[in-house]
Amino acid sequence: MSRISPMVRSALFVSDLDRSRAFYREVIGLDETWFEGELTDGNAHELLGMPVGSVTRACILKAPGPAWGMVGLFEISNPQPPATRRRPESINQGETCLVFYCADLDPVTTALRAGGHHILCAPVRLRIGEQLKQREMCFRDPDGVLINLIEWDPDEERRPEQS
Repeated sequence: MSRISPMVRSALFVSDLDRSRAFYREVIGLDETWFEGELTDGNAHELLGMPVGSVTRACILKAPGPAWGMVGLFEISNPQPPATRRRPESINQGETCLVFYCADLDPVTTALRAGGHHILCAPVRLRIGEQLKQREMCFRDPDGVLINLIEWDPDEERRPEQS
């Protein structure tokens, strides 16, 4: 089997690139742009199973530091692909969840509520059997993508799953 790297990025197909870019910058804190532009020359449409003439606008965001764990936002038009049908109040089979560490969940919760975003679970201390762990929360981005934040300072060397 060929060697595979850690995940480079998650690619999200969004309905409104500007709205999603603002969400991932302001709420999630991915404030560095690794790439932004329109993918018009080439075969991006073919890679995505879209017809010739499709227009793809893209913005790939990242946290400061290495270019790993990025979130790529792709808005496709002419034609726009259909939206995924999912139940927003819980998880859905086949759904992906983006997971990030976050030093403090409270300001994120405030921002989500102020923006009218769907919170599946406000910050709660994770309990596994008798063991109480770190606080976590789950919510959805503007297109319904599930996000899980784990309250743990991203600069800490030892991660909560190692405890």
